[in-house]
Amino acid sequence: MIKRVFSIFTEFKWRMAMVIAIGIAGIILFSLTPTYLNHALGRLEDAIFSGGTTNADITFIFQMVGIFLGLILINEIFAVICAFLILDYEKKGIQQYQINVKRKLDVVPIRFLEKYDTGDLSRIVCYNTPDMLRNVLLVTYQIARASFFFITTSIAMFGINWILALVVIGSLPIAYLTARFVSSKTQKHFRHQNLTNTYLNTFLDRRVSMHGFYREHGLDTDSTEFNKKIEDHRYATTRELTAVAFNTIYITFIRNFMFLLITVLCCVLFLNGMISIVALPTFLLFSQRFLDNIVVVTTATNILQLMEARAKYIFKILDTSEDITQHEHIEINKIKGDIEFKKVTLQEDDNILLNNVSFKIPHGGSVAIVGPTGSGKHRVVELLSKMGNPTHGTITIDGVNLSEIKSSSFYRRMGVASDRPFIFKGTVADNILYGIGRALPERVMGTTKRLGSHGFIEQLPRGYDTEINSNTNLISISQKQAINVARTVLQSPDLVIIDSALSMADNMIERQVFDEIMKSNKNQTKVFVTGRLGSVQNCDLIIYMENGKIREKGTHKELMTKKGKYFKSFTGT
Repeated sequence: MIKRVFSIFTEFKWRMAMVIAIGIAGIILFSLTPTYLNHALGRLEDAIFSGGTTNADITFIFQMVGIFLGLILINEIFAVICAFLILDYEKKGIQQYQINVKRKLDVVPIRFLEKYDTGDLSRIVCYNTPDMLRNVLLVTYQIARASFFFITTSIAMFGINWILALVVIGSLPIAYLTARFVSSKTQKHFRHQNLTNTYLNTFLDRRVSMHGFYREHGLDTDSTEFNKKIEDHRYATTRELTAVAFNTIYITFIRNFMFLLITVLCCVLFLNGMISIVALPTFLLFSQRFLDNIVVVTTATNILQLMEARAKYIFKILDTSEDITQHEHIEINKIKGDIEFKKVTLQEDDNILLNNVSFKIPHGGSVAIVGPTGSGKHRVVELLSKMGNPTHGTITIDGVNLSEIKSSSFYRRMGVASDRPFIFKGTVADNILYGIGRALPERVMGTTKRLGSHGFIEQLPRGYDTEINSNTNLISISQKQAINVARTVLQSPDLVIIDSALSMADNMIERQVFDEIMKSNKNQTKVFVTGRLGSVQNCDLIIYMENGKIREKGTHKELMTKKGKYFKSFTGT
């Protein structure tokens, strides 16, 4: 993942190499500054012990101090220039990557987009992308500079005293191992904060963008959910900030402890005549700068933890198979002819959801797709309703590839009733006529009578004129599903798909409704998805699925004769 993030800045690799080279040159010059200070102090010591300073001594000392200050100034100028260039490269990289992600969202399947609530995707693109990329180049630059600083400073310290040098250098692996341990324990807090941040912003986006809708339809405005999300976000943010602060605490402790240890050792070695008094301040300056630079371990750890928490969401978008709607060019006025799945495979990440699925739905026929939970039957419906595209294989209608049919014209001739009915504030009649416009009352009641929903509607306070909405207990979930099915059937589509749309009704009602739909409109193709095998006995074709594969297909009688998986599921043996 880290390698992939860095590959985003491939365009700037040579410019970054130049920036790093400038930074390294500055840090090498900076690492030499204690040497010139040591020369100045040594000359001053010699002059004092020789009986007095001469003009030559003073000139030399000022020259050394001047070089010392000049090298520090040059390093700071180099650092400012490099930081400015890096920030510019990062800004360009972030902008380009956001554009790439946006382009990807324009071509991914609708099924992928529907996994996210309002605001989720905008949050990922607008916030997670910059968070993932911000400071990546800067940390790369700092690590490169620090590496050369450690090398040059180590050489200089070994020239003064190898024992002290080993102690100072030992702080680096200690800091690295501590960072590895701490990050393994705190990474979950970075991920959790990102999730709660997304959930909170999604909730706010939905409330703000749909404020008028909520008010118009009298939907619940209870603040309990909002307060819970605020509390979750506060807790997660506190944990993430604590993790960042702890990184600073342990690196500060290591730095201060090691510097104290080195100071004590310098005194011990000086008392034993193993280091001169002139070399003491020089070595302490070298060691202090060495220890100050191990903070790069913490900086890199924080950036990498933040990057890892954000990156998987960005890459999930970029790795999604693209939609092929740009190839749609066929307008249809009617869905006619057979529907055929030809070696269809659907893969999501590393999961194979459908595996080499092939079957034919005859025009005007009734087909049931059954199987246990996770069998892949709902995935078949997603592909058939153009809510996604197969990874491999083709789906054709009357010999025409479904991916080439314009979605707008296809949706006008196809109706889907799912297990999650959309019920809005309005009358029962308004809900049944949603998407239809107008229809004669006789036609509406004729449909509800055939589907068995007329009875409970008539018992409502005002019958078909009863006001309902999704938050009322006036009607049950199964009754909402019945209204949803009636709405779909009343549209008279060429292809009707009933996808577990009566899952909350009892077995007898579901079977009666299915049988009624099968008998109506012989030119209409019907597809039923259910977990109840008894409801689809009269279908022209039954497809039994398991683990994304078709295990058996045929009529009810044929499958019962085989005494295979369908038989065992139907009989419970």
